[in-house]
Amino acid sequence: MNFSFKWISISHLILLFSAIFGKLSYSSDSTFRSNPGRVYGVIYSNYHAGLNESKDESGFEIKRAYFGYHKDISKYFSADIKLDIGSPEDLSEYSLIRRYAYFKNALLKYKNNDITVNFGIIDLLYFKIHEQYWAHRYIEKSFGDLYRFGYTADLGAQIIYEWADWLSVDFTISNGEGYTSLQNDNTFKSAFGITLFPGYNFVSRLYYDYSSKNAELSTASAFIGYKIEDKLISGVEYHYRFNDEYTENQDMYGYSVYASWYVFKKWQLFGRFDKVSSNQAEGSEIPWNLANDGSKIISGVEFSPVKQVKLALNYQDWFPYAQNEPNEQFIFLNVEVSF
Repeated sequence: MNFSFKWISISHLILLFSAIFGKLSYSSDSTFRSNPGRVYGVIYSNYHAGLNESKDESGFEIKRAYFGYHKDISKYFSADIKLDIGSPEDLSEYSLIRRYAYFKNALLKYKNNDITVNFGIIDLLYFKIHEQYWAHRYIEKSFGDLYRFGYTADLGAQIIYEWADWLSVDFTISNGEGYTSLQNDNTFKSAFGITLFPGYNFVSRLYYDYSSKNAELSTASAFIGYKIEDKLISGVEYHYRFNDEYTENQDMYGYSVYASWYVFKKWQLFGRFDKVSSNQAEGSEIPWNLANDGSKIISGVEFSPVKQVKLALNYQDWFPYAQNEPNEQFIFLNVEVSF
């Protein structure tokens, strides 16, 4: 990372904490709360069966489990700690049978009217709203998470300013390596987002992040969502990642379209289509990431007997763009339990 960018990141931190303590100086907070806090958890599990010869595997899985504790310290301050228990993100054939626990969140939050500040292992806001509108994280990750355009959480600091009822802006500076990795260099990632609520049940978001090492890596995304409570929820998102893995002219891009329609109060139909691609590196005749390029279809029906339980029978198909790779077709029964 070059010297000038390092100092830009430090100046951003100084401005961030100036905003925090400037706000604090005008608002006393001596209202300590002795309440015991709240324990919560989420479990993602499934049964799946392959439908073609190349993927004829079947079985039960616990894909992920979250266990956390939230405590309101005072009127303005709160703390949150959450464990993420799941398989490691590696390519080993044994990875799915191992389980590791990570701190997904370990943060201090300050909230006063229209300003929110988070510090520690925090949720990143890159595709947070996309995930909410996809609304089926227990079935599959959202596009940016699934195809590794960014991370869900990281060590860093974040400020969110709700400028008006129709506009929110946010700035984050983080290690840039995700919550499962320790910082091992001097590289930081700066991220800026704008969320607009223009009315008529629409929401849109623009996002951009930047970090620099031996090359400049950045990611841009745009999102439009539409929601009618208990009737319809849908979204369209587009992503472009420049110089993936800090390699010049090694880009990734793609989009996702999804919708859920509530047939009845506890029943809904849903569908999603993804397309992810990579560019051709200079001097190459094929995309640099062809082995991971392709399209994905998800469609199914969800039943929620109570608010804390969701069950979904769905079909998933991955169409790889590499000609020597077969389709991967599966039937899933996914279950989410939250408390």
